[in-house]
Amino acid sequence: MLTWTTDHRPPTIWTRLYVRGMQLNRDKRAFEGERHTLRTARDRQRKGNRPPTRWTRATRHVTTQTVDGVRVWKVRPRHRAPRVRVVYVHGGGYIHPLTRDYWRLVTALARVPAEVVVPAYPLAPDATVDDVLPVLLDVEAATAASGPPLPTVLMGDSAGGALVLSMGRCGGRELRRRLVGIIALSPWLDATLADDRVIELEPTDPMLAESGLRAAGRWWAGIRDPADPLVSPVNADPEGLPPLDVFIGDHDILRPAVDRFARRLEPSRTSLHVHESTSMFHVWMTRAIPEGSRTRAELVRLVRVRVGAVSDPPDRVVG
Repeated sequence: MLTWTTDHRPPTIWTRLYVRGMQLNRDKRAFEGERHTLRTARDRQRKGNRPPTRWTRATRHVTTQTVDGVRVWKVRPRHRAPRVRVVYVHGGGYIHPLTRDYWRLVTALARVPAEVVVPAYPLAPDATVDDVLPVLLDVEAATAASGPPLPTVLMGDSAGGALVLSMGRCGGRELRRRLVGIIALSPWLDATLADDRVIELEPTDPMLAESGLRAAGRWWAGIRDPADPLVSPVNADPEGLPPLDVFIGDHDILRPAVDRFARRLEPSRTSLHVHESTSMFHVWMTRAIPEGSRTRAELVRLVRVRVGAVSDPPDRVVG
């Protein structure tokens, strides 16, 4: 079952200025060309993952544990028991570590109230999907075993959006029993970027460039073909997955694969709701812009819906 909601509201003036700043700063250069992409990735990997911000630590209860050699942060409300566990898998093209922006979203998600689990997983080109996917499944199982029994939502952005879909497909019976939803934010569904519209969209995307992104997809695939369903969920069998929600902006070069994914799921029994925002860029919901704040509030509401804390209003088109 497929539903599609489109938010047609124009971007705020602040967001237009923010995007202009991204363009002037040449943010997308991080993914321009294979050699430069690798050099940038190595530099960011040396600097390491950004830990939870001071604001997150001041307003939420933050703990850490190590699973299979991977550092895992757990963020939850200080004075409320969580009703759901959100396993959040960060993006970054499989090659960039956690940044400060992610903690803005994680901090918001804890309001559900939720325990938000954030693994700092190994990155390409040193690690591949075959190395990391089992580790992420172990992280989910270990955190479930170490805390109270809670329903689970898998959530990830960009590369993490692809990973949570693969986790949902490859997880065992216990994970499927806990799982109440998968939410993919600006997901990288096709590592090959094979659609011709990717080239057409690139001038409008202030963050991603296809040349370096294709290289990152090859590194992540390892011995697999980048079109392998484990790397490119657009090619995977969707049957048996819990309700899926995909958030995408129309100024994102990953947008075309969402159309293909929706067509693939439409005749299946899996429920898919695509939330599209016009004029939005890649993973806008982590940024300090009005549209980011609005989408974070929607994600909090959506997680509450998935655990039955609030009712789900009828689908609508926002004009």
